[in-house]
Amino acid sequence: MTLQHANARQALRTLNPVFLRRARKLILPAAEQQTIPSNLEHHSAAEPGVLAALLKNMERLGFTFSSELLETASTLDADTLSDLHDAVIPTLRRMLGDHVKYVPMYPNFPQQVMDASDAELYLRALLHYMTGALPETPAEKRPELKIRKKLKQIEQGSETEYLFIIRNLMRANASLSEQDKQDVADSLRSGLDPELSRLLPEEMPYKENAAFVASVLLEEGMADVERLSKSFNTATDVLRLAAGLSGLDTSLFWTKKTAQLTRPAANPYNLMQGMQTEIHPADGTPVNPYRFRKFKRSERRLLLGLLEKTGASVEDMVLYREAWKRLGEILHPGEMRGRYPSAFEAFTLLRRQKSIPTFRREAEEGLILQDPQVIDLLARRPGELARRLDLLLRSQPAQTEKIMSAFDRIADRLAVPLLLQLLAHFKHRGESRQYRVFFPKGNIGKAVAIHDRLPRLDSAKTNRLVQRIEQELIARFAEREPLGAVYIDPRLANIPVPFSNRSASSALRPLPRGSRIEVPEGDILRLFCWWTNMNEGSADMRRVDIDLSLVLLDENWSHVETLAFYNLKEEFGVHSGDITNAPKGASEFIDLNIPEVLWRTRARYAMVQVACFTGQPFSALPECLAGFMVRHRARAGQAYDPRTVESRFDLTVDAQQAVPFAIDLWENQLIWIDSVVKNRGFRITAHDNMSGLELLGRAFADVRRTTLAELYTLHAKARGTLTHKEYEADTVFGMEEGMTPYRTDIIVGEYL
Repeated sequence: MTLQHANARQALRTLNPVFLRRARKLILPAAEQQTIPSNLEHHSAAEPGVLAALLKNMERLGFTFSSELLETASTLDADTLSDLHDAVIPTLRRMLGDHVKYVPMYPNFPQQVMDASDAELYLRALLHYMTGALPETPAEKRPELKIRKKLKQIEQGSETEYLFIIRNLMRANASLSEQDKQDVADSLRSGLDPELSRLLPEEMPYKENAAFVASVLLEEGMADVERLSKSFNTATDVLRLAAGLSGLDTSLFWTKKTAQLTRPAANPYNLMQGMQTEIHPADGTPVNPYRFRKFKRSERRLLLGLLEKTGASVEDMVLYREAWKRLGEILHPGEMRGRYPSAFEAFTLLRRQKSIPTFRREAEEGLILQDPQVIDLLARRPGELARRLDLLLRSQPAQTEKIMSAFDRIADRLAVPLLLQLLAHFKHRGESRQYRVFFPKGNIGKAVAIHDRLPRLDSAKTNRLVQRIEQELIARFAEREPLGAVYIDPRLANIPVPFSNRSASSALRPLPRGSRIEVPEGDILRLFCWWTNMNEGSADMRRVDIDLSLVLLDENWSHVETLAFYNLKEEFGVHSGDITNAPKGASEFIDLNIPEVLWRTRARYAMVQVACFTGQPFSALPECLAGFMVRHRARAGQAYDPRTVESRFDLTVDAQQAVPFAIDLWENQLIWIDSVVKNRGFRITAHDNMSGLELLGRAFADVRRTTLAELYTLHAKARGTLTHKEYEADTVFGMEEGMTPYRTDIIVGEYL
């Protein structure tokens, strides 16, 4: 598409919000259609009033145009500027959470709560719980909020840059978040590249991403089946495509879920954590978790044809046996057995033969028996050998040289993300830690911590493996374009590589779990959340009660104090009050005075918990968001001001309790957690789940993952030279300048 295309205006309405959110850039038609005057002072804007209004509205949100973008915008007509306004302002407001109205229970928060007696707060809370009435207090005039921060500049971008972002997402060597997938789908449907020649990458190595892209193209009638078929080489790839066409997650995490046959009796709202099946409201019968839709005959031919092309391996299909059986009931392979005989035979075996010999079963038996021949068996599948490397080394020490030799032979066939994960594992293998932490697939935001009881490995073995992995990665990266002199910000040593983004929350500044970033200077940390009721059901079922809590923990992650609806104020902090119903939206705030909490308590960490008291999972809510601001004076300005928002994120996990982040008060760092806490019963308050919160903190303290600094250092060794002076660098990897950790599209597309 060019900007003279008939649908250019409509395309830009779709693309600019994505471009603005992901790269803080905009595409303007005039940039490619006319010459822009070099001096804005001597150029009369075509629509100065409209442009001035746009800039003024942006300033209220803490943004402005760069000089280049301003020059281009000054040449636009009124209709184009109006389109630009409709793209920019709503996007910025949603990014910051300014698209909703924040009204705390006590409108003169925080001072009104601090001044009220305990008896007054108790009586008002009791009245609210019994009648739903909120305190009727006239809003007082607040002192002016003085902003010291510079306005963030929005730059001028191009179609080529936008295409680069979307191509990187599609060719990412890591899973994509729901926001990433939506951006890719919107771009494919926008008409930006009708023939897809510039938009589709040559290769999509991550299979669940390839299946998602193919499903979007097939639904839109835009797919080149011959070209897409190159991405489907196994039966599991075909199952992912069937899932994508049915609106299911192509990671296939849901195939491991078992339908729950019981419904909680004591609390009708208390759905189980991570439950992926709906309960029928009448008889309690679970809905079939394998919700493949009915396919048209042409789609059945496509799926069976792709399965036939892969060889219809029963060994692959048995990994997802129940899902394949349900899919077979829809595909009806018997009707086309003459055309797709291998697929028909595979489905028949799945249904009739209970025990099917597989490579994995043979490998597991060999590992249990500690048979040396299992090393050669696993080497036939490099990924299987890599994932069992630690087990082999500690269970068959006499075969160390054979194991090492086998790994040397298959290292060049391993994917970069797997090599980086092995690198982190063996680099930190000898360190003493309490927990090993894993992040399962799916929209559950779950962190699994198990006690680290691995036997010690000889450091000579782990060092040899680390050197071999680094050698392989450097050799791979050396094949890419030179970087020249490279500067790497030391703070990137606190940011893990974003391997998996499936359940990552949509955020103002997206980061991988376990990241640590500096919190801007300020005395007051102000947390906020906003939510609204369900759209359907009876009055009781529509009601949604979200509770915002702040838990203070000491340096060992043990509980010190809590600010929540049941403890509204302490000398170091204050809660805005507990709103229990949100037909028009509701909000809660917490102020934490950092100098006071450090002086008056032994707390080191402040952990945020958001819980749904009425029991609906966040994924079911129409909207629920949270974030934090940093203030120098608690009473200045309105309770919410978009210019002071440092982080804003959507709560969409399939759980009732979320822990988005913690603050290390001693180091003044935010620890991005983005995980859930499993209920310890029907109650969901921070007090009732304190053991889970403490465990989550300790688990994240033990996370060991490859960092961006380590990844970029390997790239610099392979295709550049390291420098410690930023001004000398040709390539800058920084926190705010150059290649930042927030550009996940570039990281997963270019550096993995």
